[in-house]
Amino acid sequence: MSQLVANNMTSGMPLQFTPEPVLLPARQQLSSSVEVLTEIFSADVNLAVWQRSLAPAVASYSQQLLSLLRLPLQHFISPEQLPDYLQPALPDAPGKDDFIADLALIAQMFACLMECQQLGLRLKVLNQAMCPRFHTDHLCCRLVTTYHGPATEWHAGALTDNNARVQQLQQADVALLKGSGWENMATYAISHRSPALAEPRLLLTLDPVWQD
Repeated sequence: MSQLVANNMTSGMPLQFTPEPVLLPARQQLSSSVEVLTEIFSADVNLAVWQRSLAPAVASYSQQLLSLLRLPLQHFISPEQLPDYLQPALPDAPGKDDFIADLALIAQMFACLMECQQLGLRLKVLNQAMCPRFHTDHLCCRLVTTYHGPATEWHAGALTDNNARVQQLQQADVALLKGSGWENMATYAISHRSPALAEPRLLLTLDPVWQD
């Protein structure tokens, strides 16, 4: 018998127990307002999605990249350096400047939210599902947006929940996916997977990078 229990019994005081924290089901926030992205900082939110549509020039260039982008772009870079990096790296075609401006804006917003100096950029054309099984990311947070083609699938339950209803992002949606590396996370990391592809997909992912 612990000394605390013994003291309470002899003093006649009621026992005091600290209840275990209750983990409520995680929430997903989707909105046409860009401000929804800040909801990722809510402890019980594991997915925040800015539902948007692309400007015609951006959509047109994105489609052209399906055949023009020969190699994926992967680079650690600051948001400020991103336009200068993308100009020579991307092929010339109508809408290129609009596409770069759109990507750079997303990167600046994400870096501001995460308070990081650099981002891990990946821009690639996919002809088959990259991660076809449901999984969670072993990092803090990842930004995902599909510029063309089928977008990421997700479900709200735990990774082992085989009965959870599968849902899907839409082309152009900007999604913040909370991973298992989120500090003091009180919810499940979001379970997601790559969609089956009936057509090529242009995918952008951004990871926050903090410097010591």
